[in-house]
Amino acid sequence: MKPLTTLMVLLALAGCAPLSRDTGDEELLRTHPERFVLITLNNAEGEPAARAGSSPREYGPAMQYGVASGTRITAREIAAFYRLKPVREWPITQLRVHCIVYRMDAGESQSDLLRRLRSDARVESAQPLNSFVTLGSVYNDPYAGLQRSLDAMGVPQAHALSRGKGVSIAVIDTPVDVAHPDLADSRIDVRSFIGQRANASAHGTAVTGIIAATGGNGLGIVGIAPEAQIHSLAACWSQSADPARAACNSFTLAAALATAIDLKADIVNLSLGGPSDPLLRRLVEYGLARRMIFVAALPRQGAAVGFPSEIPGVVVVDAVGHERTAHDVLLAPGTDVLTLVPNDGYDFVSGSSMAAANVSGGIALLLSHRLKANEVRDALVQTMSRGDGINVCLALAGQQTQQCEPDASRAAQRAASDIRSGS
Repeated sequence: MKPLTTLMVLLALAGCAPLSRDTGDEELLRTHPERFVLITLNNAEGEPAARAGSSPREYGPAMQYGVASGTRITAREIAAFYRLKPVREWPITQLRVHCIVYRMDAGESQSDLLRRLRSDARVESAQPLNSFVTLGSVYNDPYAGLQRSLDAMGVPQAHALSRGKGVSIAVIDTPVDVAHPDLADSRIDVRSFIGQRANASAHGTAVTGIIAATGGNGLGIVGIAPEAQIHSLAACWSQSADPARAACNSFTLAAALATAIDLKADIVNLSLGGPSDPLLRRLVEYGLARRMIFVAALPRQGAAVGFPSEIPGVVVVDAVGHERTAHDVLLAPGTDVLTLVPNDGYDFVSGSSMAAANVSGGIALLLSHRLKANEVRDALVQTMSRGDGINVCLALAGQQTQQCEPDASRAAQRAASDIRSGS
């Protein structure tokens, strides 16, 4: 797992924890930060206190650093001398300082007060209470800011128009960890065709997470089509020598494809490849004739050969930046894509399999927005410039491209609000 910088910044900001909760101060902190200053006092004599609790998941226990009695006295003296009201405080262990937010008297000059505080030998540092905004993420899922693939595909803006509701996607892959907390509120049904206990494995969980991770639940990531119905059809199994790799056969894939057709899935994600197979080809052609959309990952050699990518009508996908000889291939993010792994985990994964999952999710947004099956591929192709991947928002918006700009905050905020409210 790569470092989750966004969460670490939030943890650092949490160093100024509540001193007391005053409704008036709460409102002022949000609306008038210029009425406050933040200072630190040296706290080298503070003794470690009993453990106060645990930090957010995966970061382990945290020790609260105590405040030395002399530091507390100094804090009170400063408040009295400068006529300040302490509203937040917390000892910051790593820096051996005590952090305090003070509210100034109305009419006090912040710049003048800071100048005087900085010349006070008792004060370790003094600064304005700066305001920050998140960049590029409109979700309350804490890792969403690390999902670079979302911004690359215009997904935050696209979610203002569509989130995949009413569309069904069959994911033919390895068994999925449906107990993962970031799939808890996703619409997933599970079937297995591998004749053995369906232990959750990495590949199927990663693909499903990209498509359908629950949005707006305050956990982890958000899927591209979080409101789509997912049919998890386990037709492949992990290989003991390399759990990240999986194998399937004609029989298991045929059973899964037949089931996907029976379920009338709108989209079938096939993040797999192998030799030509007449039976499987017939099944795919049967589905294509019924306007099902099949999405395939381009094989590693970069050519659309073998099952399923060689079949005309199948949407073939490769990762942006890969070398390829195949033509008419959609490009989508497929390098270091943040997604789910079994046992409540998250990780960055790469490959055309992940690019295919991104496209399957994107197509679900288009279908949910009332585009027809025979229109979606052309709509996505038109959004690709040379060497760049698809942009789902542009495909959805048509000529209304202004709502797909990165700073289209109104649409993005509306999407976030809708996700949280479940509307």
